[in-house]
Amino acid sequence: MTIYINLAQEESRKITNTKELVAYFLNSGNSIEKMSDEERERMESRILAKLRSGKKLTQKELDYLRKTNPIMYAHAMRVQKMAEAIEEQLKHAKSKEEADRIILSSLTGISKNDPDKEYIMAAVNRINTEFHNSGAYSKLPDTMEEANKKNDQHNEDVFSQAEDEEDKDGFDLKNWSPLTEVYDSMPSFSVGA
Repeated sequence: MTIYINLAQEESRKITNTKELVAYFLNSGNSIEKMSDEERERMESRILAKLRSGKKLTQKELDYLRKTNPIMYAHAMRVQKMAEAIEEQLKHAKSKEEADRIILSSLTGISKNDPDKEYIMAAVNRINTEFHNSGAYSKLPDTMEEANKKNDQHNEDVFSQAEDEEDKDGFDLKNWSPLTEVYDSMPSFSVGA
């Protein structure tokens, strides 16, 4: 067994047996302990700055927090999960009005006494800015009424197309079911008397 490990900071390393692989992972897992006090301070200040600006933390930064500051790790994960939930809601927004309502309710839902208030507000503001600058926001209709009208028109178009196709090939989409197709494909037998 031969394994090659390529890392951005290290040169390519050849590992030929299981003992070397285990030793490599044990040593690489201790990189935090090998950090100088200055490097730790820089890492912590960078993480804190990212949280204050609402940016997502990298996996390396989350791992660092998990190993060195479990309480801050829990706060960071909470903020990240809340941000992901808001992003998911925005993906399913049907209008600009609904998207703005999602952002507003996210901001007003933050308690005054929430220990993560600063981080959550920064994350929501970042998401809001990114979403407004994306093409997805500009493509949304302004109001829910417009979205519903657009959806109704789309449904009417689908049914009118289906009726046109029915006229062309004799296929009735409204009365079709999978069972009809199965029954039609079954062989038929006739029994003589």
